Amino acid sequence: MTARELTRFALGGLWRQKVRTALTLVGVTVGTCALAFSLALGLGLRAFVDHEFQSRPEFWRVNVYVDEPPVDPADVPPDKVAVRGDVSADRRDRLREALVDRYVSARRRRPPVPLTPDKLAAIAALPEVVEVRTFRTADARVTAGAAGKPNPVTAVSGPLADIRPRLLSGRLPEAADEVVLSELALYDLGRGDDAELERVLGLVVRVEVGGVKHAPPLALARALTGRLPGDELTAAQGAALEKVAAALPAKLAVFDLTPAERAELDRLLTAKPDPADDRPWDSGATAAGEYRVCGVVRVLTRADRKEAGPLAAWELTQAHLFLPPSGVELFARLPWARNGEVFGADVRVRPGGDLSGTAAAIEAMGYRSVSAAKWFAGAKREVTLIAMGLNLFALIALFVAGVGITNTLVTTVVERTREIGVLRAVGATRGQVLGMFLAEGAFVGLVGGAVGFGLALGLAVPADAWVRGVMQQQMGAEVLTTPTVFAFPPWLWVGAVGFAVLVTTAAAYYPARRAARVHPIDALRYG
Repeated sequence: MTARELTRFALGGLWRQKVRTALTLVGVTVGTCALAFSLALGLGLRAFVDHEFQSRPEFWRVNVYVDEPPVDPADVPPDKVAVRGDVSADRRDRLREALVDRYVSARRRRPPVPLTPDKLAAIAALPEVVEVRTFRTADARVTAGAAGKPNPVTAVSGPLADIRPRLLSGRLPEAADEVVLSELALYDLGRGDDAELERVLGLVVRVEVGGVKHAPPLALARALTGRLPGDELTAAQGAALEKVAAALPAKLAVFDLTPAERAELDRLLTAKPDPADDRPWDSGATAAGEYRVCGVVRVLTRADRKEAGPLAAWELTQAHLFLPPSGVELFARLPWARNGEVFGADVRVRPGGDLSGTAAAIEAMGYRSVSAAKWFAGAKREVTLIAMGLNLFALIALFVAGVGITNTLVTTVVERTREIGVLRAVGATRGQVLGMFLAEGAFVGLVGGAVGFGLALGLAVPADAWVRGVMQQQMGAEVLTTPTVFAFPPWLWVGAVGFAVLVTTAAAYYPARRAARVHPIDALRYG
């Protein structure tokens, strides 16, 4: 018998069992549709995650920080944790451990590997790095005019291009003696009217940076008033407190103190700090200079900070006084800001480059890195797990359809035993009979797979609109820049239909083999 005749017999057998064949086709269609739909959703979500992360400039950033490790208990001076008195061994151990913990917690940790200019140059030399930005920040006070009141702000010096869109008036600094204020800092200076946005340009302000919260005048004011003065402290009051604080050690004799009390105060004022306790940023050291206001920027709202994302330079989002990179000279006068060392850096990676590899290389230098690479990997992992779960249910549905095909063809073999016998009697071989029933299974898989894939394409349209609507409500419309969350690449077309054919053909193997083993004589006697 020819292949054409066997095909005709196979299709004829399916046609005679229309209802059974139709139900089997429905099962294969549903299984293939579920499989193609879940695969397309998984592929689309992975592509969505890739696009939404990698298309944003802030994705290609690595924030570098200097970690401050805990003090090693072995480095604690023995005299600091010595347990005095007659105590038992158990109590001695407990007390010593508590003393060590207290000593360690009270000591300022020091960065093990500071971000020196050499280290910054090494980071900048990494293959994928295109730029390394560093900022200097400090507590500061700004004063407008000799009679003005110093207002506390956070000052920053560094690349300021990112705040250009926030300019309300003026421009970014171009000279070392120029400064940009936020509209809040301008308001605190008593110049909050809209007209002041332009009139303030060219105004000379005095900027004092450093340990202004720990300066001797403020400490003395707190001792005299019982509270730490805030915005109400005027420049004249601050100058007077500075004079009193400077003259006080030499004036102890005018106070009604006993010689013992005077000696104790003198010992306190002249004692040198323990190097292990040295905290230069708490020393109260300050540096000051005069600058001309060249621009005013708007303050960031909560929505602005949310849109900027967690990788935006926090120095630019928190500061209200901005100096150009040349303004670092002011910060360099502080004892903890010398030698060009910084405590953080904003590293820009080439778009499309190896972000994870760059972050790993920076961490290998002894620094802590924060980038979107870990969030990106976590998002893709979650999407992959969801897609795998959906695919598992789809495979179960297709397996159930395969069981239905096996049941259908087993029944068909029984019902068509005489027909099989006639085919064998007229010359059909076992292999041809086997091929005929396998062809029936393959045909069901081909038709059911093609219809199922087409159904998946149709369902993807309303499903995509629904998924995008939910995501827009939860994440905001601005994040949805991809056209769809479903992906149907060409290989999925071939793979889904081909897998359906493979499953149905495999399901047809047992009944086909059973049919091929039917003896012609027994088949002709059947029924």
